[in-house]
Amino acid sequence: MTQKQKTDFRMSPAWKKFRILCKKAHNYIDFVTRQVLGKHWHLHHLDMRDEHYTNITDVERFMPLNSETHDFVHWLYRLWLKDPAVLERICILLERMKACNND
Repeated sequence: MTQKQKTDFRMSPAWKKFRILCKKAHNYIDFVTRQVLGKHWHLHHLDMRDEHYTNITDVERFMPLNSETHDFVHWLYRLWLKDPAVLERICILLERMKACNND
């Protein structure tokens, strides 16, 4: 599926209706940060395979995310696929930051 086809699909009435349905199903909250969805939120496809891009039959296959969260999830996913231990290292880093800032 080309980027233009994806863009065209996201402009369709069916996608727009489904997007609002998912937003309501998640109580207007970013799944990761638990913050209220902002003006420029994304409906993230959990199944990113091109052949399933237009499958909007199940709200459980999508997550509403704020723009920054969406970018972060895509960035982290690429790293995690190559090295799942990246999450453990991030947790160590955050714990060390917390310790340094609680002195």
